[in-house]
Amino acid sequence: METQGAMGLEEFREAVAILKRELPKWNSPAAKGCRRTYRRTPFTTLISVILSFRTKDEVTCEAANRLMALADTPEKMVELDRERIAQTIYPVGFYNQKADFILKISRELLDSYGGEVPDTLDQLVQLPGVGPKAAKIVLEHAFGHAVVAVDTHVHRILNRWGLIETTSPEESDRVIEKVVPMELRKGLNRLLVAFGQTICSPKKPACETCPVRKFVKCSTWNGEIVR
Repeated sequence: METQGAMGLEEFREAVAILKRELPKWNSPAAKGCRRTYRRTPFTTLISVILSFRTKDEVTCEAANRLMALADTPEKMVELDRERIAQTIYPVGFYNQKADFILKISRELLDSYGGEVPDTLDQLVQLPGVGPKAAKIVLEHAFGHAVVAVDTHVHRILNRWGLIETTSPEESDRVIEKVVPMELRKGLNRLLVAFGQTICSPKKPACETCPVRKFVKCSTWNGEIVR
């Protein structure tokens, strides 16, 4: 089912405000961020997002730093061969496949967009290896758009809170577009990912220390009691 849940908008606003105050206390990769040694541009943001899937944040950060030291523009990237890119980004998950995507993306940007990263969702998802979640991360972090990249953390937490009632991240993405106000979208992915990494985990969530416990609906998630 794809509907808004029982949590009200004002409760949601308060829960988000509480998590923002708590964020600096959490020892999670999403909360700490990445120590980049490269220029942050739409291109480097896009490539780092490609590297991040199925990979721990700290591994992604180190691989991105190594790769961008070699090539931080599409023009420089296409001068590298696939093997050099794969060796440089190892041990990120699926490093050979990601090396292919990185080269194909770089060539497509040069051929179709004058070497620039497009700033619309429709254009971004046409690039090799770029899905809606990756595209929205780029739109938010590279272009400042008010969007929410929906991953398993966002999907799980907003269902536990009762803001939405959905059965997949894809459904959650559609509902969030309808129920989350524009002013609350920026930064929501990072906030909920950090919350999910430290407190509201998939299994055995730390409900006893949850700062927004009063907002969580009484229900089960994947057969487990969440409150």
